[in-house]
Amino acid sequence: MWSIMGNVETHDLPPVRPDERRQLKLTRKITQKQYQKHVDGNDDIPGALTELPWELVDSISLYEHLDASFNLLYRLPAELPMRVPHLSHLNLSHNRLVALPESFALLFHLKTLLIHHNQLQTLPESFVHLVKLQRLDVSHNALEMLPETMGNMESLTKLNVSDNFLTVVPPSFGQSGSLRVILAVNNRCVVPLQSICNEGSDAILRFLKKQCRNGFTPEATEHGNIFKRARGDVLQSAVSNPHSARAQYLQQQTETTNTTSRIRTPLRPPLDATTLEADELKDKIVGLLYGAAIGDALGLSTAQMSADECCFHYDEGALSYQDIIIDKYRLQWEKGDWTTAFDQMVLVLDSILHWAGVVDELDFAKRLQHWTQHGFLELGDKQGINGFSNTIAKVLSNAKFSSDPHGVSQGLWDRSHDHLDVESCDHLADNAAVVRAAILGVPQFHNLKEVANNATRICRATHFDPRCQASCVVLSVLIALLLQNNQSLCTSAAAPFLQSIVSMATEAGRMFLKEPEHLQDFDDFCNLNDFKSWSKLHPNKFSYTFKPLSAAMIALQSGLSFRESITKLVMFGRDSPSNASVAGAVLGCRCGYKKLPKDWVVNLRPKQTQWLDVKINALLDMMAIP
Repeated sequence: MWSIMGNVETHDLPPVRPDERRQLKLTRKITQKQYQKHVDGNDDIPGALTELPWELVDSISLYEHLDASFNLLYRLPAELPMRVPHLSHLNLSHNRLVALPESFALLFHLKTLLIHHNQLQTLPESFVHLVKLQRLDVSHNALEMLPETMGNMESLTKLNVSDNFLTVVPPSFGQSGSLRVILAVNNRCVVPLQSICNEGSDAILRFLKKQCRNGFTPEATEHGNIFKRARGDVLQSAVSNPHSARAQYLQQQTETTNTTSRIRTPLRPPLDATTLEADELKDKIVGLLYGAAIGDALGLSTAQMSADECCFHYDEGALSYQDIIIDKYRLQWEKGDWTTAFDQMVLVLDSILHWAGVVDELDFAKRLQHWTQHGFLELGDKQGINGFSNTIAKVLSNAKFSSDPHGVSQGLWDRSHDHLDVESCDHLADNAAVVRAAILGVPQFHNLKEVANNATRICRATHFDPRCQASCVVLSVLIALLLQNNQSLCTSAAAPFLQSIVSMATEAGRMFLKEPEHLQDFDDFCNLNDFKSWSKLHPNKFSYTFKPLSAAMIALQSGLSFRESITKLVMFGRDSPSNASVAGAVLGCRCGYKKLPKDWVVNLRPKQTQWLDVKINALLDMMAIP
């Protein structure tokens, strides 16, 4: 129970259950607007603590994790380390702290300290005695110097001192045997020069080490994920064994004269469409959609970050939605929610369901226009998504878009292409079309010509650039080929098969390219073999359409698991939601829903997944899949 004592909001802090002994949350949930006001220094924030509750300071408690972020704390009591001696994780970010007490070093078990966005001017000299501290974020403060011996901290692995007033990064860091990541941008450094600090961890540590030498100091559980299939009435025809869904499925496939069934199952594939069993086909389709959603939701963790920032904020082996940091950008989404990349795929799926399996660019254009203005009303969205793609923003601004999307997008391309050189048209080759293309490999997956036609029609609704069309065709054809075959795709023996279908899909997309520069780029990206080479090819084109496509093909052929591949892509940062969503769709189709990492599946936002499951079940009904 909470009570108000003066200007301090408190609750009955002593834990009453064993599971409460670990965490204490005194933070506040704020909106994006409130976040900006808080960062700007507006202290008129209802409910914010100006002091820690006296119950916490007056008695000993066993908490290991304390989050008091987004308050108005100006000081910490000197006795705090003695009152919460077991703390290993402390989040005091977004407060008004100007100093830390000397006693702070008595937090002997502290491993993570987040104290960014405060007003700290110095750190106490005793700070270096935090012998277990591994991750420290003191960015966005007013620090002018750091303790000279800070490099001697034996466990410090990740350090963020960006956005302060530092002139020197202590040379002792050059002797550290543990430090791996150091962020020091937006300071006033002369040692090393700020230009070196801006280059990232490798450059800083290389400089400091040289100075020292020169004399200066699981995948899913055993049974896998179970998709809750809620079948409609499309399979209720009489059969000898009405309890056998597979028997009904086979009967639906062979009874081509059953007009009623055909109306209800317009996407039912012909008998020889695939070598997969019905339940395997279902598993791959569900895996495609959930894989894309997971990749997008996890990609939000590192969106717009550099590789150094990714390494600082996250542990590569333990990515989770709950660990996503809070900042102005990420506040737009709840933890476990996907972003604009997967939203667009859902728009395509909605259009397919609405038009009984027919892919219609006019319907998609109207849905896209409504979504950018209002979001998904069923999910409680109160506003749309703006600015996620310059190309989409430009076509939407044309009054004729909803009635002639192809004409509008082609007009935009023609004007740019006629007046600018080829390289200058790169701004029209963003990845906002390819992120929605994977689902187009599902309808008519047995007819590759129709798959490619559907992919180009939906792509050209916003992106007429041939590179975007090629990307969408390759991705959708690749999905279709995966749905046609029952190869064991999660073993090393699958390598030749995967290589062959990648080659087929690549050739299908290459036909759309004529410009030599486009062809060269396409071949360069399609011939990459590893993620390291992928990150170095056009490193400044973060949202280039070939980037997520290439990432998906590398992931498919790498032999890495879903978790390993998505983690690697997420830790590159930049446009990670798009890259991981496209790769997630392909990998999810490869391994199936059952084998997706269970923690990443169940921790997606329940409201979103329940909403998505209804759509997936409707798609499976239309395909007559039990």
